[in-house]
Amino acid sequence: MLETNSLVIGLMVLLCSSNMAEAATINTNLNKSSEKILLAQFGTTPTDNQRQQETFNRGLDHHQNSLRIQKQRQQQAEYNRQQNELDRQRRILEAQEAALNSIPDLARKKDYLALGRAWRILEVWDRSLDAANKAIAAYPDIVGGYLLRASLRERLNDISGAIADYDQAIEIEPDRHIYYESRGRLKKSFDRNGAIQDFRMAMKIVKVDNRFNLIRDSELRILAKELRSLGATE
Repeated sequence: MLETNSLVIGLMVLLCSSNMAEAATINTNLNKSSEKILLAQFGTTPTDNQRQQETFNRGLDHHQNSLRIQKQRQQQAEYNRQQNELDRQRRILEAQEAALNSIPDLARKKDYLALGRAWRILEVWDRSLDAANKAIAAYPDIVGGYLLRASLRERLNDISGAIADYDQAIEIEPDRHIYYESRGRLKKSFDRNGAIQDFRMAMKIVKVDNRFNLIRDSELRILAKELRSLGATE
């Protein structure tokens, strides 16, 4: 009986030793695996908590620095936007002052086209429209009066009248793509086919007109975009 108990105890000790050795092997493998994960994550092999903390602190500093840079860029962009707006307002005021000063001389000379443009800058629409009508009456074969009146009619939501003025401008100068493009934009909301025809005609003129070499690609992209918005192609 004593011999049997000793044998059992020996087997238990042997089994426990085997389990401990196996557990030690597993722990070693887990530690190596953890080191590999940390190496891949942090670019280093931390051996203790202090090194992990240092790595974390470096990552935190980098993140906070990125946020500061991003905020600075946003502030700079907002500052630039405000400066651009101030410059735009300054140019408007300068243009209005120049227009106001020029009106007496233009009225005396009966330069109705320039007078109409001056009143338009000042946003006095009725006087600008009156001057445009007088310019067209005085010089019916000059396209400038029709273009001025078209812009005023569009501003006053007289779309059919603006289109009629572009019709006159195209009749006088049929090789200017901008007239077709402008008329096409006015037609977009109610005359899809007419707008498509105008954009295609504008594109055709741009392709063959050497006067627009410097801006040809830009104009073609704009016109192609307009056609796509109407579900059409070149």
